[in-house]
Amino acid sequence: MGKASKEEHASVSALVGELAAATPPEGLEMDELFERIGREGLLIAVMILTAPFLLPVSIPGMSTPFGTLIILICLSLVTGGPLRLPRRLGRLRVKQKHMRAIADKAGALLRRLEAWAKPRWSALTGTRTLRAAHAIGIVAGSVGMMLPLPMPLSNAIPAYAIVFFALGLLRRDGVLVLAGYGLLAATFLYLAVVYAAAFAGLRALLGG
Repeated sequence: MGKASKEEHASVSALVGELAAATPPEGLEMDELFERIGREGLLIAVMILTAPFLLPVSIPGMSTPFGTLIILICLSLVTGGPLRLPRRLGRLRVKQKHMRAIADKAGALLRRLEAWAKPRWSALTGTRTLRAAHAIGIVAGSVGMMLPLPMPLSNAIPAYAIVFFALGLLRRDGVLVLAGYGLLAATFLYLAVVYAAAFAGLRALLGG
């Protein structure tokens, strides 16, 4: 992760649009998606997998498998080893209509974020150790995104944290990386408040 690659200059929003246009009617399997993106596009894959949770693009039951895929990508980035997907995840298929919805609804947001991102405070992304630490931040965000909470923003806040981390690493933008940590802290603060309120409610219900 220490060297610059062509993914740093790739447009995430444009790639999402290209993938949506190339998705066949029967949908696109994860193995196919990663084959098209390639090893150098793994951070872009993280953003594509996170895109449905940035806006109300409903893909029921996908937070856990998508979150798991993001974690596996990050482990590959941290270790430098190949990305190995379990057979079930590799065959996970995203329908054409969902890919188009992601491109339509999340594409504009990704374009705005990309236009704002630029190399700054690059020391925060300049070493392999730091970039590995930020990848672990993405893993933490994925865990938050995977929690099955039927609450407003329970998926969106960690999803934005993941996108800020990934785009910050892509563009060598330390400001975005710091924003990712801020959103990650907000995620777990939000979850702590939710669980504390649920525990208090349960105690009151039980008369404790």
